[in-house]
Amino acid sequence: SEEEIADDASPKLKSIRRSMIQTNEKIHNQLNSMLGGSCRTYLQDAVITMRNNRYCIPIKAEYKGQVNGMIHDQSATGSTYFIEPAAVVNLNNRLRELELEEKEVFPENEDTALSKLQNKVIKLSRILKHKNKEAEQGQENIKSLVSDIAHQLKTPISNLTMYSEFIKKDGLEDEKRREYIEIICLTVKRLNFLTENMIKISRLESGLIQLNMQKQSLNETVLKAVKNIYPKAKQKNTEIIYQEDGRVRICHDRNWMAEAVYNLLDNAVKYADRDSKIILSIKDSALFAEISVEDENAPIPEEERAKIFTRFYRGKDRRTEEGIGIGLYLSREITLKQGGYIRLRTSAKGNIFSIVMRK
Repeated sequence: SEEEIADDASPKLKSIRRSMIQTNEKIHNQLNSMLGGSCRTYLQDAVITMRNNRYCIPIKAEYKGQVNGMIHDQSATGSTYFIEPAAVVNLNNRLRELELEEKEVFPENEDTALSKLQNKVIKLSRILKHKNKEAEQGQENIKSLVSDIAHQLKTPISNLTMYSEFIKKDGLEDEKRREYIEIICLTVKRLNFLTENMIKISRLESGLIQLNMQKQSLNETVLKAVKNIYPKAKQKNTEIIYQEDGRVRICHDRNWMAEAVYNLLDNAVKYADRDSKIILSIKDSALFAEISVEDENAPIPEEERAKIFTRFYRGKDRRTEEGIGIGLYLSREITLKQGGYIRLRTSAKGNIFSIVMRK
């Protein structure tokens, strides 16, 4: 293994590696005892996970105050906190110290054959560790996705069950029956919408999507998104003003890029007042092409601007509107997959969401 190769290079390194293994075992023993004992009721899942290179456990949001420790992360839905229990803080610190000692066994500026060999071995070890962490993170992402799906499905399924039981009651008035059927129909539509978007998310996150990257007209791709959002905008009498710097051709996947632009437009239309305006523009430069959606909605608070691109996040002042907090997340993921990025700025009128693509 990588440890055995490194051990043979230096007795000191062998001692450090042994201490690291022992410290790791102590951390896992301590956390496993908490998973099966004092924290069992508070857990979202009975697993040990890594956050900020520290060992943590996932705690349900309502119980975060019951576990003494440091909060390192929070799930996209806010339902889970990743806490490093106080009982393992010193052990985690010791593990980080040992990792630093490991790097200093043979300093990189020491010009000896043994030092050069050791540096190569340690670099290889780090690469392997990084690959292992990537695999572990992939598994955690899947667990997080499954947890989020379960969380999102719980309410609509409960509603379907409840109103289906109401309809079965004898002597139910026709007006009430129609009301309950309407609620069931709306819930089914929500489930269908949620399912379609969850499939898109799972395909994006699992790498199953094969992008059809071609050098083609970005203008035509954007207009495809406008065509799809037009009926919603018309219902609110919202005017979409289209501006362009001329014909722009870049390498991109037309269907997925149209989806990303549509989600930005849908977000703008959803929170728009009646009779408002949205400016959709394409700007061309020597190195980049930029698609911008400028709305007249209330500026998004600074503390929420990074969060709105996470899965299932909805702003505090926007939860009365329909939606589940997936659109902006999808737009970001689609853009990143194609080598671009999304940015958000505020203006005197509202918010400006931009997709920036390299040419």
